[in-house]
Order: sequence, then C-alpha cells, then structure tokens
Amino acid sequence: MDTNEFIDFIPSFFEKLKEDHMSQSVIDTNKWVINHFKKYCLQNNIQEINMQVIKEFYSKQYDVDIYNPMCPVQTVLRRPLLIFIEYFETGSYYKTPQKSVKTKVDEKFFELFLEIQNDFINTQNIVFKSKERKLWIVAQFLNYLSTCDIHSITNLEISHVSNYINKVSNRYAPESLRIQKTVLRETLDYLYNKSYINFSGRTAFPFIKKDNRRKLLTTYTLEEITKILNIIDISSANGKEMYFIVSLIAFLGLRVGDVINLKFDNIDWENNQINIVQQKTNQSLTLPLIDEVKFPLLDYLKNGRHPSIDKDYILTTFYAPYTRIKSSSTIHRAITRAMDLAGVNYEGKHHGAHTLRHSLATNMVNNNVPISAISQVLGHSSSRTTEIYITKDTTHLRELSLEVPYAF
Repeated sequence: MDTNEFIDFIPSFFEKLKEDHMSQSVIDTNKWVINHFKKYCLQNNIQEINMQVIKEFYSKQYDVDIYNPMCPVQTVLRRPLLIFIEYFETGSYYKTPQKSVKTKVDEKFFELFLEIQNDFINTQNIVFKSKERKLWIVAQFLNYLSTCDIHSITNLEISHVSNYINKVSNRYAPESLRIQKTVLRETLDYLYNKSYINFSGRTAFPFIKKDNRRKLLTTYTLEEITKILNIIDISSANGKEMYFIVSLIAFLGLRVGDVINLKFDNIDWENNQINIVQQKTNQSLTLPLIDEVKFPLLDYLKNGRHPSIDKDYILTTFYAPYTRIKSSSTIHRAITRAMDLAGVNYEGKHHGAHTLRHSLATNMVNNNVPISAISQVLGHSSSRTTEIYITKDTTHLRELSLEVPYAF
C-alpha cells in the first residue's frame, strides 16, 4: 500500500478494534504505534509501505527485530502494524496472538509466510487451532529451507521436501507425520498454482486413498453408562456438574470441546433446543434439549454452579478460583474417576468423554436408528463418517451371516 492509503485507513482500523471489544489499553497501544509509524513515514518521505519499511521502522525506533522478537514486550510492539496490514489486505485479523508470533520465521521467507497465512490458510473454513497448527508446520518447513541455503522459494526442488520429511520422521508419531505431509501437500499446491514453484504438492506427496477410520471403536453398553451416571454423587455441587456433563455427552453425543465451550445463549429454553457452532467443523448444530439433559442442567444451574468471572459459559472449574473449563483433560479425568468408582472395566480400551459419544452412536445403530439421523445428531458433515459405527453392530451382523451346511 502507499502511504496515503495507510493514513486514510487508520480510522477504519481503530473502529474495528472498538467493534471487536478490545480493551482500552490495547487500543491505546495500537494508536501509539500506528501514529508513531505514520509520523515516521511522513518525516522520511516514504511513498510505498512494505515489510522492509516496517522492519527498518521497528529497528530504528524500538530496537526490535520484527522477524525475531526476543521478549513479550517486543511481540506487543510489533503486533499493531502486523494486524493493521492483515486487516487492510483481508478485512480481518486474529484477535489473539497467533502461534506464528512465537515461531521465528527466517527473514528471507517472512513475507512469503505472511502471504501463505493471509491468502491461503486464513481463508480456509477451519477453526483457529487448526489454522495455528498449519501455520506452525509451514513455519518449520520454511526455516528448514533457510538452513539449506535456499534464498528464494523458486529454487525449491522435490528433493528438499523429501529431505525435510526424512529429517523430521523420527520426531513425530505416524499420525503427526501424516498431518505434516497433508499440510505441506496443500501448501505446495498453493505455491504451484501461484507459479512460485514448478511442482505440485501431489507430485511431492502422491495421494494414496486410504480410509484410516475403518477400525473398531471402543464403546460401552447402556448398562455400563447407567452405572457411571448412578455412581456420581449429585448431592454435591461438583457432582451435579459432573452428572450434567456425562448426560450431555452420553445422551446427545456432544464432543468434549463443544461441551466446555457451551454458553448460556446456546440454550433455547422456549423451543427446548441446544444450538451451537461445532468447534471441530465450524458447522452449526441443533440438538433437542431432552429431559435426560434438561433436568440435570436445571439442577446444576440452580443448585450447583459456582459464581464465575466467565459469566457467559455454563461450566465452571470444579475448584476455586472458579473460571470456565478450558481443558478437555479436566473432563476426561473426571469421567475416568467415575468409571473407576462404577467398576466399569476399561483395561486395554479407550476411555473418557469420546467413548461416550461412540457408545451413543453404536447403541443407536443397534436400535435401528437410520445412519442419516445418527449423522445429524453427531454433527457429521457426511454420513460416510458415521458408517464406521456399523462395524460395531454385531447384533445385525449376525443377522446377515449365511448358514453354513454341516459337513458329514
């Protein structure tokens, strides 16, 4: 952008900060840095603003290396201009610091990294944590290229990609390595379509169709789930909360991430519905507020919920200071304790919140509920994902078995 565009866009940027309910101290910091940069451009007669100009500004004015912030203060100082540029180019920006801020990207690839971030990854309809992970993977790859004396992405060859994967293959579990390859494949496809490199991601990583989900899942019977619910002490505040959590997952199949993010405005009392946007898929999901969930919820809200500073969220931590539950491991540990007390044997099996979700789906299959209906309850974008639960339906598999005549 040129300097006049930058100056004209400043009021719009500050208005955006207010709309996003940034604190006054954050807004003041942004104003201080932005106006300081405006003054710097005018005094030095800078006509065109780019990353090199921004780099020189931070170096001269604050002694900050924009590519390698050395402490939190430097990160705070560099953020206003970076999110200003991101908002100018994309019409949006991340409200919380990204993992990329903590990841040092070599100077020679920093502008390319920002382009991949803004024009490619940020445009994907995925949740924030998934974007964070993709940005981190891309940053690690670009930093590796810097160690190979590659000064431009146009010099990238397939051998560099292969060598990188070979180098990191011993650091990660197979599933983590698969994610690395998937992210790099799609990033290389982006670079190929932009004519930055002469090979595609699918050339570097040939796509082999494989259904990794075709495996038997751990599930528990209705009797075992009933034991878990019955063992919870609902005379205590924490017990009331735990009973509601287990009911929410066992009877509605919510993912634990959606459970801990459940807010009061997700509950439609008038229509007896729960309306959420799923954390994993970013898709809307509406579920009935059935009595098995509604009454535990009312009991928890009336008699068990601790006063919390996070007033929008339904669930609070089990112990003071009471805030919203932020980690799924909190619920996993609580469910495991309940399974231990109930005497449910999970030796050699998965256990925790997600197995309750699996159990709901499998029990619905056993009760002849159509796959399409189960898919809607679980919030799957495709019924093909739900079909994995058919593999657990041993009752109906027996019905499909062929008679084998006795041999005499």
